[in-house]
Amino acid sequence: MKPRMTLSDHRVLVTGGTAGIGLALARAFLARGNRVVVCSRSAERIAAARQTAPDLVTLQADVGRSADLERLVRDVTHRLGGLSILVNNAAVQFPLRLPETPAAEVVRLADQEVGANLTGLIQLTALALPALRAAPEAAIVNVSSVLALAPKASAPVYCATKAAVRSFTQALRFQLENADSQIRVFELMPPLVDTDMTRGRWRGELTPEQVAAFTLDGMAAGRLELRPGLARPFYWLHRLVPGALARRMRRA
Repeated sequence: MKPRMTLSDHRVLVTGGTAGIGLALARAFLARGNRVVVCSRSAERIAAARQTAPDLVTLQADVGRSADLERLVRDVTHRLGGLSILVNNAAVQFPLRLPETPAAEVVRLADQEVGANLTGLIQLTALALPALRAAPEAAIVNVSSVLALAPKASAPVYCATKAAVRSFTQALRFQLENADSQIRVFELMPPLVDTDMTRGRWRGELTPEQVAAFTLDGMAAGRLELRPGLARPFYWLHRLVPGALARRMRRA
């Protein structure tokens, strides 16, 4: 555990921040006295987010497009006068059954998932590092998933990208610690949350607001691994009885 982190007076970027967990995180950061930019590729979602939180700065960008990411970092640092917290939250998930899906369709969907969920996250992190290193206190929050530990059968590419995000996050943390950097690297591992992506799948879902409150409290306390709700027992089940958990996830 790292020392406690101050969570006010930051300049924050939340990708995929116009709905679900991203919007809840953005509003929670605003409530603590931070300046916050959210981005989305959807103009409609941007307009809706602006109505719910007028103090948000909104930018349209597709995290799967390199040109959009370069422009996004320039615009954020210009609008906010810097950047001290990057939340890599944007992601897409497609149900995909490879045995029944034409190869061209598999490639098309996989390109979108890998671009949005993994390579875009890596590129945006690299582009944002100079601004983050210039801040006196900074953080990167990468949103993975419990599916990074045990994949479900219905979304193989999504699960693979989240496992890669988890691995990337850990390795980046090691690098920045070895460089004696002031940037903290957090992993947020949500369980099933009541969002547009997952609504109606299970009755025990957390709300995005519960996840956001847990995340900011954990960041303030210096906990680098953030596992809200059922993510914590899921993690320990994976550690203790991985075979039993894998068998259960085969049917998910």
